[in-house]
Amino acid sequence: MADGIARAGFDMDLAHGEARESAFVQALTRCHVEHKCDNDAPSTGNVFVEFEQKGRPSGIATTTADWWAIEVQGDTWIVVRTSVLRRAVERVKGIGRVVMGGDHNLYRGALVPVEWLYRGIPPITGAGRDAA
Repeated sequence: MADGIARAGFDMDLAHGEARESAFVQALTRCHVEHKCDNDAPSTGNVFVEFEQKGRPSGIATTTADWWAIEVQGDTWIVVRTSVLRRAVERVKGIGRVVMGGDHNLYRGALVPVEWLYRGIPPITGAGRDAA
């Protein structure tokens, strides 16, 4: 239990936390956010990110959004910068994690491991392929 005395460095941690909180709020209120829902993500560990419909670029390939908010469960979102999600999609396309999905399975999309969105995209290993 705390005795009322802040630990050394608390003031710097507080300032950093407040600055990042402000940056997050500004990012979400001053930009275009694309919202997607993936109810299967909690059980599969992946999010489906559309990039093509009927042979034409769509979804992540054409969006002008700065951020994507992927709802993975009621009131739970993964918020990721579009540029980061695009890199993840290109990476999974390169290792063959592409499936048909979305409404009525009309869309080609990449199965991006949720873990990549918070731990980072792992480096390419071997001959350009890995066991993602």
